Amino acid sequence: MSADLKRVVIASGLTKIELAALYGVSRQTIHYWVSTAPPRAGSLLARQAETITRALLNAIERGILPLTASTHEIRQRKVGIMARQLQSLKPTPSK
Repeated sequence: MSADLKRVVIASGLTKIELAALYGVSRQTIHYWVSTAPPRAGSLLARQAETITRALLNAIERGILPLTASTHEIRQRKVGIMARQLQSLKPTPSK
């Protein structure tokens, strides 16, 4: 996942704060995943991050990302919409 996440960071044009909103984690967590270590393999967080990373890579390949130039407010709104959609894709804990 680390290589894919780095690709998302570079190719998406999103800030680490925006990526954190999409992944549902803190900016520091995104920084840690990129610079040090991704979430522990097999953990719920790792599965959730992999799902979101795949979705963002798909958005990059389809030309949805990077976002086109717009005002800060419009960009925030678009990131908020994407965050809600991505959070609905996250796998849930196994029972």
